[in-house]
Amino acid sequence: MKKAYFRVKFLSDIVLHATSNNEGKIEQLDFIPGSNFLGIVAKNYSKFDNPFDVFHSGKVRFGDATVVVDEKVTYKMPLSFFHEKLDKSIIFNHHRIEDFSKFNQLKQKRDNYITKDLDEVIIDYKYSQKSAYDKSKRRSKESSMYGYRAIKRGSIWQFCISYDESIDIEQIKSYLLNKQRLGKSRSAEYGLIEISEGGKEEYFVKESNDYDYLYLKSRVALFDKHNNPTLDVKYITEDLDVVYEKTQIRTSTFTPYTRARETKDYQRVVINRGSVVVVKKLTATQKEKIENGVGAYLSEGFGEIIVNPNFLFVNEFSFNKIDIKKIKNSSNKINNTIKFLEARKESETKLVEMLQKLEKSIEQMKKTYRDISKSQWGRVRAILNSNDETYKDKIIEYISNGVKKWSENQIKEFKKLLNDDREYLMLVVLRLQKETK
Repeated sequence: MKKAYFRVKFLSDIVLHATSNNEGKIEQLDFIPGSNFLGIVAKNYSKFDNPFDVFHSGKVRFGDATVVVDEKVTYKMPLSFFHEKLDKSIIFNHHRIEDFSKFNQLKQKRDNYITKDLDEVIIDYKYSQKSAYDKSKRRSKESSMYGYRAIKRGSIWQFCISYDESIDIEQIKSYLLNKQRLGKSRSAEYGLIEISEGGKEEYFVKESNDYDYLYLKSRVALFDKHNNPTLDVKYITEDLDVVYEKTQIRTSTFTPYTRARETKDYQRVVINRGSVVVVKKLTATQKEKIENGVGAYLSEGFGEIIVNPNFLFVNEFSFNKIDIKKIKNSSNKINNTIKFLEARKESETKLVEMLQKLEKSIEQMKKTYRDISKSQWGRVRAILNSNDETYKDKIIEYISNGVKKWSENQIKEFKKLLNDDREYLMLVVLRLQKETK
């Protein structure tokens, strides 16, 4: 199959829940499932000549996206990586250990990501406490506090689409590229991304003598000979000779929500990303089948396995730790500085022009909105501060409803202001809030 690589830039914080539950402790995903990209394209389902081939046949596979740091592609931490309890300085590959007696107590390394150079990458999250809004009373809703743990904006991610030669990849790209919405709470301040073309794979494959190492790059959903879900890795392909004592896997179950049908799908039983399966030497046929994708839900990015990646052959090593929030691109520093200064000068010039424009009309505005309270201006300001592209509709909805809705003339005049630049509108709101007694 051919491959096309894409980059995803987070233009706002992104909330990616691991389950469809909305109560209790909710775990977060540290990757973007391929089903999200499939869903973006599937909004144009009826525009494809043969949508079954694109979305259901496995001829197109929307892969999972993982974070890219300093132009390095990352992979989920292999579950074969262990360290001595209370000492994380040295990492050992479990399946390469011959004498376990020299260790006191080994602990599995489960979190974070690695690069092909064995850098450890830590995903940066941001927690925000929220309150539901009561439209009728124009204030926060009582007993309705909740929180979101989101991946911070500004990070770059990469995913791959594998496709058959018979598929028109350009049509898929036309619906996928540009700005999109992703994750939970997309109608509020979260979920804005931008997808562009670009990227590459970054791992090396080695040859093994006695064993082959299977690294699960994505989740894998297996079925036994009776077509029932199973967690037994021997069903990865026919006649697989698994070395279970050297194998390290984790499993999970989840129930996906289908937005088109507005209902939950069947529960899925999967082997998690980062699992490592050790098998006796593969035949050429077995290897080909594994590399072509195994199990079910291939269109959503499931079933991708790497055979013998280089990082599973290291006996022991120490990580180079990379924190995603501290990554800085050191290349082109001079050019970047010049661009920054030019942008700053342009921004300051624009600010002066907006302030001059505001001074000419502020007195009339104060008369028009003299009965609008500071708290109401604060709410309008909060909507403007959000990353929501539909902020104009949100503001109109706010000032037109509730017990303290604005007068028809005030709404009419503010609609005119909404045609101006967002930055200018923010200056207007700040000034009127300050002038309010």
